Amino acid sequence: MRDSEYKNFREGKKHTEVTFPYNTYLCSIPLDFSSVPVHWHEEMELIVVKKGRGIVTLDRESRVLEAGQAVIVLPGQLHSIRQCQQERMEYENIIFRLEMLLPKEGDICGPGFLEPYRDGKLLYPAWIDGSAPYHQEMSACIRKMDELSERRPEGYPLAVKGWLFQFFFLLFSGAEPTVAEEGSVKALDKVKQILSRIESDYGKPLSIEEMAGFSGFSPSHFMKFFKKHMGVPFVCYLNDYRLTMAARALAETQEDVLTVALDAGFPNVSYFNRLFKRKFQMTPLEYRKRGKKK
Repeated sequence: MRDSEYKNFREGKKHTEVTFPYNTYLCSIPLDFSSVPVHWHEEMELIVVKKGRGIVTLDRESRVLEAGQAVIVLPGQLHSIRQCQQERMEYENIIFRLEMLLPKEGDICGPGFLEPYRDGKLLYPAWIDGSAPYHQEMSACIRKMDELSERRPEGYPLAVKGWLFQFFFLLFSGAEPTVAEEGSVKALDKVKQILSRIESDYGKPLSIEEMAGFSGFSPSHFMKFFKKHMGVPFVCYLNDYRLTMAARALAETQEDVLTVALDAGFPNVSYFNRLFKRKFQMTPLEYRKRGKKK
């Protein structure tokens, strides 16, 4: 898998089939891609670390996850993955649509448990790191689903659904939920609007004043809002995204460094080279040569 598949913040890739909306695939950082930038999608996702360790960010919280640990990503939830220092991480993505567990009507499982959880109205702990007694059993459910997905015996979707129900039963019965703060959904929607604007216009000049006007904030409120929800100042985030796009262009095109820098939104190539080396520990040309060797 190439990291260009993660170009869009709102990831449009089709992860699951209509008949059985559940899929798994293995990834490795940095062998498959250097990082997975902030994105979201409509499916639910389990990120399960198989070997090594890496940094996973869910909304504003970043954690180092090690082999045997996992995190639950809700539909529409912002998340990203990156290297921890120079270490390698192999992990599994389990992507599925929670709707496949929801009955049509007349069943308490949907409105009583799964729907409030899916919609972010009831918040449960997302990190499966061994800190709670039920984590071991949840990890066992994941292993059972992996075994079924690998062997695919007749009727295996029935068993996968069964283990998913058990997985969520363990979560709902083992943890005390909290009620989502009023306005949190609106704030998330605003963040997504800002990120989508960065995605579409990162190659153009994007000042704090312009982004503040786009967001309906004053410049000072915009800077506070962005740092609160993204964990870094706007300019730092914008530069990092531009560098990620520039790195992809270096790996996938034959454009010269000056053109790549300009297309990524850096009018000063010296400034671009300096930031690029700081992020990737190599010059743009060295990065391109390394990609060709791979």
